[in-house]
Amino acid sequence: MDPSELFYTSLSAFTTRHLLVFGSIFILFRLSRQILWPYVFSPLRVIPGPPIIHPILGQFPTLLHGVCGFLKRSWSSRYGSVVRFVGPFGVERVMFLSPQALHKILVSDWQEYPKPDFVRNILGVSAGWGLLTETGDVHRQMRRNLNPAFSITSLAERERHNSSFLLRCTFHLAETDMYYEPTYGLVEILNEGIEAEPTPSLGKVFYTYEWLSKATLDIICLAAFGYRTDALHNPDNELADAYHNLVNTQSLLNLAIFSFFMSIPGVVLMMKSKWMTAHLYLLKKITLLAPIATLFESVDRIKRISAEMLREKMSDTDVAASDADSKRDILSRLVRMRMSNAGKGDQLSDETMMEQVITFLGAGHETTATGLAWTLWLLASHPDIQAKLRAEVGHMVEHNPRPDFRTLKQMEYLDSVVMESLRIMPPVPMTLRRCAKDDYIDNVWIPKGTMLYIAIRVVNTFKEVWGDDAEQFRPERWAELPKKYNPTFSLLSFLAGPHSCIGRTMAIAEMKAVLSILITNFEFEPAYVGQIIRPTAAITMKPADNLPLRIRLVRQAPS
Repeated sequence: MDPSELFYTSLSAFTTRHLLVFGSIFILFRLSRQILWPYVFSPLRVIPGPPIIHPILGQFPTLLHGVCGFLKRSWSSRYGSVVRFVGPFGVERVMFLSPQALHKILVSDWQEYPKPDFVRNILGVSAGWGLLTETGDVHRQMRRNLNPAFSITSLAERERHNSSFLLRCTFHLAETDMYYEPTYGLVEILNEGIEAEPTPSLGKVFYTYEWLSKATLDIICLAAFGYRTDALHNPDNELADAYHNLVNTQSLLNLAIFSFFMSIPGVVLMMKSKWMTAHLYLLKKITLLAPIATLFESVDRIKRISAEMLREKMSDTDVAASDADSKRDILSRLVRMRMSNAGKGDQLSDETMMEQVITFLGAGHETTATGLAWTLWLLASHPDIQAKLRAEVGHMVEHNPRPDFRTLKQMEYLDSVVMESLRIMPPVPMTLRRCAKDDYIDNVWIPKGTMLYIAIRVVNTFKEVWGDDAEQFRPERWAELPKKYNPTFSLLSFLAGPHSCIGRTMAIAEMKAVLSILITNFEFEPAYVGQIIRPTAAITMKPADNLPLRIRLVRQAPS
């Protein structure tokens, strides 16, 4: 018989039943190998770490019910600066804490340790396919285009000397003055709420994260886009509502489901399609996938509003004016940069600009709101530190109700409080990297494809660096940093290297501005005796319960 004829005869005899049998055998083989891998085959077995709790889910059940970062912190205390642990389906992760290892992963060899595809997909869908998701040469070019808008000189407020001389440190990014309109709007809302109580002297319990999120959304829209949302006073604001729904989907369980869902081939492209957007109700019918539908629905609304912002900015003739006289928000500056680079081949495209708007909106307001909320909690739990801070900022705000960038920088205890809060409660508690090649890290051989867990919260409170009181809130430590402190790798709240947070200076300045006004006007206390915080363990570490706090008007000293 002719070979080709034999092939077709055999193929015709291959039934669906055979396909199912062979497919099932293949799947069982892959699953059994994957489950047995960390026990029997993995070269990472020699790395110290916790025992595998569940043969299929690994450490996931323990992590799901634990406090974000606490379990990994205990592992670092027990096993040292290199820890191996196992997630679902035998996927191993290795956690490195030493400055040398972090320098290799995040700085010197950063292109060899990219974000895993599923992380990039999650960030891209929820926060835009911009600076957070790109890597390599694309990321380098994008960062180069964006850096001028986030430079230190862009953060110094424009001031006049002798009523005529304009200082060279002109302000392009977002005048600190832009922070105060929403901040004083929040002060007014809190004042009215307290005064409306039967006994105003007892104060009132507010969900602080919810209000801070609205205030920081108003701030980022003004500072970054020159766009007025007034989410504080408009309960039906579409952008605020979309972000409220988006951040409420955050939980470790939802993140795990979302990661699995996005890892299915073709799902990312499908979710970008207009057809899927129009048929999200199909996902809502499946209980486990309903949060994913809410996420995509929210992101679609955010994209539509972001597109309107960009169209308005692109058509605004004022944007094309010279830097000295034109609008100073980030987007105006980027549009002017694009106009000046026209024809040079490396300018930001319309699509890239659009994705950056979404990234700025998400990363620029939720993380700041989270950082402020946890700072207020720490101050509420430490009334002596709160009083000391009020003594510093109250005096300054009394003489200057809208402290400029330079004034905020001069308040040393305010700086210590903000940095200590970001150390103890980083808004982003972790991130992941993947080995693109076989390599040695900290003299440990790591095979290609291994997941590297960058435990930001653990690094920030590593006792080998910060001492035995590493987990305590003590702002005074910033006046005399420990000998082992590394300015780049002992505080990872803004990461390090090419993927470090481009808006770090702006975020810190905004936190200081908002905090100085709130602490001057109000006293913050736990909402009830024995209150326990509930940080989420997802992309950001926001308060799961919106952080209720009792807020009182500051008691005036008798004259």
